[in-house]
Amino acid sequence: MLVRLSKRRKSVFKPKNTYWVTLNLLVISCLLNVSISSQILAQVPIGTWQTYFNYTSAKDIAIVQDKIYCVTENGFFYFDKTANESVKLSKIDGLSEIGIAKIAYAVNQNTLILTYQTGNIDLMELDEKAEPSKITNISLLKESSSILGSKVVNHISVSNNLAYLAYDFGLVVLDLEKKEIKETYQNLGENGTSIKIYKTEFVNDSIFLATSVGIRKAKFASNVNLQFFGNWRTLNTEQSTLVKWQNGLIIAAESGRVSSYQNGKLSGVLLLSDKITSINHITANKYFLIANGQLNILDMDLLTFTKVSDAKIQSPQFLRADSQGKYWLADNKNGLLSNLEGSYKTYSPNSLDTLFSKRKDSVVVDLEGNTWVRSNGFGGIMVKNTNNQQKLITTGVGFGNLPSTVVKTLALDKDGQMWVGTDRGVVVFDNPANVFSGRNFDAYTPVFERRRLLGNETVTALGIDGGNRKWMGTLNGIFLFNADGTELVANFTESNSPLPSNAINYITLEPSTGNVFIRTTKGLVSYRGTATESTNSQAEQNVKVFPNPVRPDFEGQIGIEGLVENAFVKITDISGNLVYETRANGGTAVWNGKTLEGKRAETGIYLIFSANAKGEETLVSRLAVVK
Repeated sequence: MLVRLSKRRKSVFKPKNTYWVTLNLLVISCLLNVSISSQILAQVPIGTWQTYFNYTSAKDIAIVQDKIYCVTENGFFYFDKTANESVKLSKIDGLSEIGIAKIAYAVNQNTLILTYQTGNIDLMELDEKAEPSKITNISLLKESSSILGSKVVNHISVSNNLAYLAYDFGLVVLDLEKKEIKETYQNLGENGTSIKIYKTEFVNDSIFLATSVGIRKAKFASNVNLQFFGNWRTLNTEQSTLVKWQNGLIIAAESGRVSSYQNGKLSGVLLLSDKITSINHITANKYFLIANGQLNILDMDLLTFTKVSDAKIQSPQFLRADSQGKYWLADNKNGLLSNLEGSYKTYSPNSLDTLFSKRKDSVVVDLEGNTWVRSNGFGGIMVKNTNNQQKLITTGVGFGNLPSTVVKTLALDKDGQMWVGTDRGVVVFDNPANVFSGRNFDAYTPVFERRRLLGNETVTALGIDGGNRKWMGTLNGIFLFNADGTELVANFTESNSPLPSNAINYITLEPSTGNVFIRTTKGLVSYRGTATESTNSQAEQNVKVFPNPVRPDFEGQIGIEGLVENAFVKITDISGNLVYETRANGGTAVWNGKTLEGKRAETGIYLIFSANAKGEETLVSRLAVVK
């Protein structure tokens, strides 16, 4: 699959006739009595997804020109040294998924190789500025049922037009020109036994593997079948890692022994008292080693180790040097670090993954002041009134009629009804005050398509938006229903949206903005919904229209925010001809920029009228469109 990427999510508006478009905008802005620069730039467009991943758990780095690409646990970004800014990348930008395991740069193809924890592979081609251009996905390994065990890559080596990916199950060869898997080497141990491969290096006419049984070597030639275990021999049997050095290798064993291998001879160099877990080349004759979580610099000219100590360096994972000789370090605690300005500083984007980490759907107060609490101990729901009376709501007629005592989430809607999510769907208490009245207070089950609403789903999260619509999180994605749960408005999963995972933990909404924050098992994202809280007045100063003006390259939904509740909205041209009409969800209405006939609106000024429940109609805003 090929995905083309936009540049840093900036506008790509490039009109063919700049003069006339600029003139149109100036004339329109004068008619609107506003300037272009005063438009509502802070508004998040309707339907926009945003990510809030952790960018401090860094684990791998690739450097291309002035861009430092960094992989974190669930995030991915690059730091632009020239612009002095970080740019986040995610599924929103065309990545196949989240959870990148390793990254490597193929110089000949100007391409980043991204391997995921699932076995998925993305080839990200870069442009002349080393920014993402397009992505090709290779999912064969991920989808393969013949490979058992882990599909997480241990290391990536690039040689000419091929990439060698080391896995626990063997070695995968990737053709970077054809963008396909060329071949797979497995069972390369003595007598054809299965071995884990940790790293690959090439020296002269030989290929070397760091494996679970030591260092294995074979001749790297077209007439040698590398898939046959008999063509491989063992150099040493100690658990080791390796790196290319001059015309040979540096071999670092877990025991702390550092050896050199040249001209077929293995010689001792140095001995550390710490367990070595990683060694890689930095620049010239310098290498970095990670031993017992400590970063060390190995100088092969002086045959010395130097420990790198800094308060910022707490959990070093990988280090590279840029063209200026400055170090860039992936630290699992403090993100992307560098001594670019002398002392080590953090160059990761802000991590906002802890937003909304405290749930508010376990304890909910209804309109009568009764407190509803999810009961983890006894199951069901414990309700307590203002007189300290308590009642346990559980299964069975007359006892609350829950479908299950496993209650996951509670939400009070705008009509005062209590919605309850369980491991067997959703139920509703239409009059929560009845719990202590002595009258029937059993919940009812909404019906959707002749079945119990999400009856076969574990509903883990509930959210109510400004239009009283119900956002329902499950282990299989998100379902958005209308106010009474009888109509499905939208369904989001990780396959059709930027959701990082289908397993939803929590949903919360910002009533004034329409942002829906969704916490999953793999991170936090938000979606700009089409509903907000309504206002009490139809005054023009309350209404925000965005984007305004609408430029030729805009293809999304136009938001009209700050309306009275569920207002009837009409859009006309400057002559009063009806162009479009709709109904607001709460305080927001949306327009796709097309007429009632389905044609794109012409360049001009459009008037927006809003009518309240009494039918009182008011001009609330004006909108400029440039076709």
